[in-house]
Amino acid sequence: MQKIDKAISVNISSFDIENIKSRRKIIQLLKENKDLTSRLTFEILEDENIIHMNDIKSFIEEVKSYGVKIAGDDFGIGYSNFSRLMIFKPDYIKIDGSLIRNIENDKYSLDLVKTIQSFSENQNIKTIAEYVSNENIFKIVKEIGIDFSQGYFLGKPEAL
Repeated sequence: MQKIDKAISVNISSFDIENIKSRRKIIQLLKENKDLTSRLTFEILEDENIIHMNDIKSFIEEVKSYGVKIAGDDFGIGYSNFSRLMIFKPDYIKIDGSLIRNIENDKYSLDLVKTIQSFSENQNIKTIAEYVSNENIFKIVKEIGIDFSQGYFLGKPEAL
């Protein structure tokens, strides 16, 4: 982040957060680089193995105090759910690609994405559609009101 002037997202798991050494190192780096933290987003990975939810909650509160943003990753599948949103209080919700991928042909997926978008808008949470693979999917998520899109239609991952 010191070498480029871009915002960066970093995937982080509950294991990373619950591990005291990792947690301390992350906080130390944030303290040492306060001028960069507003460009950092932690994407909290969907995880069934969260043991100490209070540790996760306090970590999120602490990193947010440095200006770090929080994204709930892979929302809409597995163990990501609305009750976790109450704990994470994310700045962004990344809607899982399995819902976005089927949005053209599956009314159920479309309705779920609309529900997530509506809830997010009411809570002032920005939404990100994962797996936007073609122009039609891009148009649909724009029409629904999804804030951001990512996927091969827009570009493939590149090295910094």
